[in-house]
Amino acid sequence: MPPQPLQIGPVWENGNPRFMQQGQVDWVAFGNTVWSASAAVMQRFASASIQPMTFGAGLALASQFRMSEGGRERMNQAMQSLRGLPGLGSILWFGFGYQSFVRMMGESQLGLSTVALCSCLTEVHSEELAARVLTELWRLNGYPEEYEPAHSQFLALVKACSGVMTSTAFNLNLDSMTGHGRLRSIGDWRHNHRYGLHASNASHIAKALHGLFQITRGNVERITLLGQHECAFIAAFAKWLFDLRIFIEDDAGSVFFASQETLRKADAQLVVIYTTDDQPTALQQSTTYILPAGTDVLSQFKTMSNSRWILRIPWDGCLLRTFGSTFRNMPGLAHTLGSFLGGTARIYAALARGEPDVADFSRERFIGFSQLSYGQGFVQSVTSTFKELERIAPLHDAMKRALNSTFDSAYREVEQAAQGLRSLCPCDLCSGRPWTDVETSGNDCYFTFAMTIRNLVSVLSCTGRDGDLLVTVWGLQSYYNQNQNIYAQWVGTNEHERTLVGIAVGLASVSDSEDIKVPKSETLLHDVRCLFDGSVVQGYNRVPAGIVADASSGICCYRQCLHGISSEAGAMRTIHVIPGHIERGKTPYDTVVDRGYDFMLPDLMTEPATLTKAETSVPNHGPIRLGKLEIKALATESSEYGRLLFNYKVLLPNGFIAQIQPGRFSEQVLARTGLLTCYHSKKCKQTLAIPCSTVMKGWYVHLETPGLVYHNSHLALCLWSYSEEMARCLAFYSQNYEGVTSSDTFLRGNECLPCSTESVLRDYAWKQMVAHII
Repeated sequence: MPPQPLQIGPVWENGNPRFMQQGQVDWVAFGNTVWSASAAVMQRFASASIQPMTFGAGLALASQFRMSEGGRERMNQAMQSLRGLPGLGSILWFGFGYQSFVRMMGESQLGLSTVALCSCLTEVHSEELAARVLTELWRLNGYPEEYEPAHSQFLALVKACSGVMTSTAFNLNLDSMTGHGRLRSIGDWRHNHRYGLHASNASHIAKALHGLFQITRGNVERITLLGQHECAFIAAFAKWLFDLRIFIEDDAGSVFFASQETLRKADAQLVVIYTTDDQPTALQQSTTYILPAGTDVLSQFKTMSNSRWILRIPWDGCLLRTFGSTFRNMPGLAHTLGSFLGGTARIYAALARGEPDVADFSRERFIGFSQLSYGQGFVQSVTSTFKELERIAPLHDAMKRALNSTFDSAYREVEQAAQGLRSLCPCDLCSGRPWTDVETSGNDCYFTFAMTIRNLVSVLSCTGRDGDLLVTVWGLQSYYNQNQNIYAQWVGTNEHERTLVGIAVGLASVSDSEDIKVPKSETLLHDVRCLFDGSVVQGYNRVPAGIVADASSGICCYRQCLHGISSEAGAMRTIHVIPGHIERGKTPYDTVVDRGYDFMLPDLMTEPATLTKAETSVPNHGPIRLGKLEIKALATESSEYGRLLFNYKVLLPNGFIAQIQPGRFSEQVLARTGLLTCYHSKKCKQTLAIPCSTVMKGWYVHLETPGLVYHNSHLALCLWSYSEEMARCLAFYSQNYEGVTSSDTFLRGNECLPCSTESVLRDYAWKQMVAHII
């Protein structure tokens, strides 16, 4: 047979590839197919690391089932709702850009079926396991081994499709199949909380899917599934794509789900029986499939995360679903929990606003500057994030009362609430009984629950996310586990390094060592992602440095600095999360890191600064304008696969150039904000604490710059009043090199200049340096 060309692209709108004959694969034609397409299309294949023959293999697998009209409509809606957001200059795209490989796959009905199969698998399973399921389906169908794609190729195919279903109702559909958490393997938190739920073996999943495919092709009338949560996935798959008649019950006869109100078990096309046995056995029939609990699957992977089974649930109800009896007891503890959260909001507000009294908390290690993460914003975030807490009326009143108190009163409120929760809690840690780890203790600690709520609100209040994005059960559980481990370490220490209030509110004190586990700017990305992709919180000191964007399992998280830099700490604290990938042109990537994140970039911004005469009066010359500053995003591939190196290049009007690492810049902004204190009242003075010079033009200030006046031969204060935001960023960047001991910077928010100079003089008068107030 002569070679037959396959046109990959819009030609599919008029038919299937020529190796498909009436729903069957002609393997002679398949083997003789010449894979041809335009250079642009072939480039998209190469960028996705997918061979055209692998794409053809996906089509061959998808030809084995037939979607219902409703299934096709739901998939078309899913494809149409895919979003992509550009970074600065549109160099990078986050989510699904207009050149995403998956968009090309969905241009034909058979391609859409391929996307449906792969994206549904990756919505619940790891990409590694999903790829193995495709391999098992290939072999079950008896397809030729010589044409079987390598595991790496199937992996690339499923990765391209992951995230398509994340913002759809597929997850709600799956949740309903579990009886909204009534299924034993899901509801038994104590049994599963350390490592989460595990998927069944790839071969078991493939056999059950193959059975479904036979129904859609009219080869069998019905099949029966026995097992636990993996059966729920197969049922959700059947409902979403095929609109089959489904009947689900447990082995005691209690009905979990019926696709039609009047549906009888005898009339169902798919019957699921949830068994209480972890390894069910039954008389093996051709239409009965057993999906045992995922015990043998653990041996197939190097990391346990590849065997996980992911369940996303609605935010409203997630606390009861995850924490069970602990949450049920919260209405009786509403005043105590409200005092705890409201007092925390007040403490955060004192640090964010630069109030003079913040006890011994470290201003430099506080990073919660988003308006929704402190004060009234934090209180609003508690009830808007967790509607279950909003419905506990006394809770809100207690939060408001604590929020409206003084800092000292709020500190005492948190301390008393923490002690109250501990005294009422029946868990081993709070009761003083021997405690091994979170595996044996369970999730019945009231104090840990309060810490977890505080932690979640702090993270989510600074997160920009799609409203349809659901939370994973294991993500919530993982936050709880981390907070309980922190609490356990505190309980187990005879001489506490930190106060009870310190661990309660998640803040470090000035005297705490650097390894104290408190939120750090470089860990924020991982903390957010684990909530939405079901990965494990790795701990504050175990996350690689320099990462500004990360994508895995169809979830993309990236920092605000990739949309542009700002000297406003609240903006630089923001993390965005969106279903999809990181894309540069047609090529997807796993991570984006600061170019040169382990060293400083060469910098050419060396124009010396010109200063005014030092004086104690508040400058009245107004803001200084520099004109337009050109900023350009630069991205280059790393030698490490799937990684991009990123930085900004800023061109100044006089020809000088600055190269800025966005991640490092963000961390410095967070570290140098909130260090200045102000009374915000009539207590504020009218003159500067010591004579200060003001920068009128230029950038580089050194110890001997003309115009500097040193207080007691040690401290010189330099004020910057550039009006453009980019100029302010460059002023901060030019004086804030890591490791430079002769200069320090202070980013000013609403603090007045007299109070700002007063606070620098109070804390740094002994240090030989130039202090810059920007």
